[in-house]
Amino acid sequence: MDPPQEKPDDTSVGDIEAANTREEISMFRIYGNDMHEMTVLTAEEIKDERRFVLKLDMIVLPLIAVMYFLASLDRGDISNAAIAGMNTELHINPRQLSNCIAFFYIGYIVFQIPGDIFLRAIGPNVQLGGAMIGWGLGTTMLCEAKTWKVIAGLRLMIGAIEAFLQVGPLFLTLWYRREELATRGAIFFSMMAVAGSMNGLIAYGVEHNLNEEHGWGAWRWIFLIEGIMSIGMGFVVLILLPSVPEKATWMFSVKEQQIALRRSREAFNVAHSKLQPKQLIAVIKDPKVWFYAFLYSCMNISLASFSSFLPVILNLLGYSTLRTQLLTIPIYVVTGVFTVAICTLSDRLRNRGIFLIISFLLAAIGWLLLLVSESTDLSFGSTFLVGMGTYPAVVLIQSWMNSNIIGFTRRAGSLGFIMVFGQSFALMGTEIFDDAPHYYKGKGLSLGAMVVAAAFTLLFVFYLRRLNDRKRLEQDSEEAQAKRALSLEEVCDDHPDFIFWY
Repeated sequence: MDPPQEKPDDTSVGDIEAANTREEISMFRIYGNDMHEMTVLTAEEIKDERRFVLKLDMIVLPLIAVMYFLASLDRGDISNAAIAGMNTELHINPRQLSNCIAFFYIGYIVFQIPGDIFLRAIGPNVQLGGAMIGWGLGTTMLCEAKTWKVIAGLRLMIGAIEAFLQVGPLFLTLWYRREELATRGAIFFSMMAVAGSMNGLIAYGVEHNLNEEHGWGAWRWIFLIEGIMSIGMGFVVLILLPSVPEKATWMFSVKEQQIALRRSREAFNVAHSKLQPKQLIAVIKDPKVWFYAFLYSCMNISLASFSSFLPVILNLLGYSTLRTQLLTIPIYVVTGVFTVAICTLSDRLRNRGIFLIISFLLAAIGWLLLLVSESTDLSFGSTFLVGMGTYPAVVLIQSWMNSNIIGFTRRAGSLGFIMVFGQSFALMGTEIFDDAPHYYKGKGLSLGAMVVAAAFTLLFVFYLRRLNDRKRLEQDSEEAQAKRALSLEEVCDDHPDFIFWY
């Protein structure tokens, strides 16, 4: 690799981007896929990279964490509003409440793939910041709803807009190597768990202090407050979130830009990648993607059921409305801490499968206890297990897929595909929670999904090991030699020297 070039005093931002583009093209012609190999660094270069990663962590992770925090608030506020007077005031029955929750996922499903594959074209800061502003406006409008149909329609719109936010894991792959993905993903996904506790805290505070203020029930204040928070944060993201590494010029020095580009290459990215439609076709032909989609679907049944109906489940255990809101807090805090811990360990050991199996089994035990227990304390304790199993599974599946599927178009298409597939099952999970007060169908479905997912994860581990063995056997074949001459965006993870993590 050529040594870094110093920036001349009169170099413009446009000159830097053009130089970066020329360098990438040149490296392709000279090195092929070897350009993605880890670079041997000097001691000083290692220190520079550590400083850069710390700076990146301090900028990117808080912004994405807050985005997912507010998105999770938005997903859970419908359930909190339901027990804060919305159902009573608008005469919403359990079936209509399920529809209000489900309509969010319909919009989310339809716009998920466009939200992923156009990330580079739109620009991360514009896409993510704009999505926050859009769904914040929709949430704010909910406070004026007069019927359940208005709520369902607005939730459909909010889901469509929020689909453009769910590219956080894809955005991380542009800046971080694959052994760094689960830890970073866990940090901002744990904010989903923290948001669950904050949702309860906000709902408690609103019910205690704002109920019937200015003639508004507490549920209307919940939507107004959370909507305004999202709008304000959207403008912050629009301004501060870095773009893709080859275009991030204003917050980083020339040396830091070079580090970012090198790390992005080592993460199997190609700068200035364009959308390649043929790779989208390859997505649906890839058995690995179908494995990930199935696992993500099973996880989403549990996640949608847990996040949407936890306050309802606790309320039906006999706790008062206000106590229910408070009891969600320790559940989500423990879930968040456990998510970071297990995903950090997964990164350090460079292993995904075994930790995913553990997560699925924990959630299965929790749902089983909720299904059969007649003890209030045991049922309350089991909600911790469901959360501790479900939330890490989100991160582990996405980081596992992003570690094993490379090339921007195929990776973005795969992420969109598993999310569409998964959210379709999330829709099932919310719709089947309609047999109050015990919700046997919903709990039983979630239990079955976790057990089946654990078994399929084990099967998938063996499948990936078989693929690796086949690559090693065919290292010197003519087909392998031909693939080595192709660019990363052409051959993707079919490259004979790319080894899958399991």
